[in-house]
Amino acid sequence: MSGSAAPDLPELLRRAAALVPRLRERAATGEKLRRLPDETAADLIDSGLLRICQPARFGGSELDWTAVCEASLALARGDCSQAWVANVYAEHAYLIALFPDEAQHEVWGPSADTLVAASIVPHRNRIERVSGGWRLSGRWSFASGLHHASWVVAANLVEGADGGPDHLNLLIPAPDYAIDDDWYTMGMAGTGSASIVLDDVFVPGHRAVANSDIIAGNTPGAALNTAPLYRMPFLGFAQLALCSVPVGTALGMAEDFAATIVSGPGSEITGERLSEAAAETRAATLLLLDSARRNMERLAAGGLLGEADAALTMRDSAYAMILARRAAARLFEMSGGRGQYLTAPVQRAFRDVQTCASHGSLNWPRSALRYARSMAADGA
Repeated sequence: MSGSAAPDLPELLRRAAALVPRLRERAATGEKLRRLPDETAADLIDSGLLRICQPARFGGSELDWTAVCEASLALARGDCSQAWVANVYAEHAYLIALFPDEAQHEVWGPSADTLVAASIVPHRNRIERVSGGWRLSGRWSFASGLHHASWVVAANLVEGADGGPDHLNLLIPAPDYAIDDDWYTMGMAGTGSASIVLDDVFVPGHRAVANSDIIAGNTPGAALNTAPLYRMPFLGFAQLALCSVPVGTALGMAEDFAATIVSGPGSEITGERLSEAAAETRAATLLLLDSARRNMERLAAGGLLGEADAALTMRDSAYAMILARRAAARLFEMSGGRGQYLTAPVQRAFRDVQTCASHGSLNWPRSALRYARSMAADGA
């Protein structure tokens, strides 16, 4: 895709829809490999979908978070695992755009199609400030798409400027980290979400960005990449795109099930349950897209996103996950004995959606409590 005009959203969604049959064909292969198939990585790079949030100055489409959600909803109709990896690669292009300019050129200078994996949840691994940067060691889990990436972002807690803990994102090239291929799971096996291992690695200061700066919207990258997206905080807002994957998977399950319905005894009950699943997935889709648009409109108007926005976004994301999980479970239960075979796509989709629901950022009790506290604070 390098050197060609960056595609707009309608074109990207057309390309995503065209990839759906290929993702379906490769779903079982990805599950056996426990990572993204090489052919899918090549197709995704060629499609431009992974550069949806990449800055225009590096040849990206520089679209907003709503576009990431829409593209993920479309791809996930093909396969949850492969769509998840596409999603995180696209998200991480936005994240790299927040780093200092030197780091951005290190990643995208050699190739605008460079892929970045990440372990975003801040760890408490060993880290030391040294002259010119940081030294760190440890393990970082759940780095989806790690096998095809040539850079990673590892998050760790450090002492912030106010003396309290801050969340530091550190950018590290492939020669400096090892992969522990420990991803053996009941669902989402094709994401290759293995662990990053670092052993006394030096990270120069220009390859680090603090979460406190991301929240404030004043990262080094945001001074150069001035689109509203690059002032969006990551934590509390990014999960809208993540949740679009299981919701899109459930949408695909409903579409597949509708194609198998035949008239006869019991068809009324089957139709009623399918309709409920279709309504749940539609409601989940609207929740995610409405929340993403609301956030982007505030940023475009020059505002910042604060705690109340994060609480509302987390509520919408986590409840959309509940709806997708309910729909997937209902559709799987209706598939009967034929759905139990490991060759049946419905059982893989069901397991994948259940696994997505275990993601910490999509946890309903925690998100609901945060929203309730935010409402109480606003009313005080």
